[in-house]
Amino acid sequence: MRNLFITLVLFVSLGVAAQSSRLGEAQGSVNKESLDLLNKVSAIYNKSTGTQIELKIKFLDNRTGLGADATGTLKTAGRKFALTTTFATMIYDGTSLTVYDKKSNEITISSPTGDEAASVDPTAIMSMFKEGYKISAPEKDPSNSDLTVIKLYPEDRQADASMIEVTINTTTNTPVKIATYGKNGVENSVELTKVEVNKQFPDETFEFDLKKHKSAILVDLR
Repeated sequence: MRNLFITLVLFVSLGVAAQSSRLGEAQGSVNKESLDLLNKVSAIYNKSTGTQIELKIKFLDNRTGLGADATGTLKTAGRKFALTTTFATMIYDGTSLTVYDKKSNEITISSPTGDEAASVDPTAIMSMFKEGYKISAPEKDPSNSDLTVIKLYPEDRQADASMIEVTINTTTNTPVKIATYGKNGVENSVELTKVEVNKQFPDETFEFDLKKHKSAILVDLR
């Protein structure tokens, strides 16, 4: 489940990693055309006051053949986000992260810092691309000329993922799919089925109401 959450957050913060042109200058393995496309995607999200995305999530373990599907809604405003799926809810208010696992009826609250924040903070996650990823040349999707695929490869041999694949609609400059391929044979993919920008969300959108889950097991790690 943790990998699925990370993949979802990667979607929203896609362009943040591409904001610095120094990325292309620092690494010869970064394709300029791909970097420019990521910058265009970044501009749309950076200008949005709030973004709401409808998602389709897929998980597949190639070792066992087991998989799972889910749907969800992701709302973001700045560095805050609220993710609601059929299996869990995750809310990050910029300081505290609350995760509610519906199946176990357990709520975990933490205050991510450093490396921990890199797993939940959109800005922190995408800044990883500035220092540790090779970015391939863009490839046209053979089934749809409007779609372009960019592949990112971690330079750290100890990284869990062997590749991150981002599919972008070049007509609208919006990401439509992101997939992560783990070295352990696990694949996670998220498809954006609907994107709305410049949304206004009330403050409570990024607040988790514990009173609505009185019977849940609470684990406070702050």
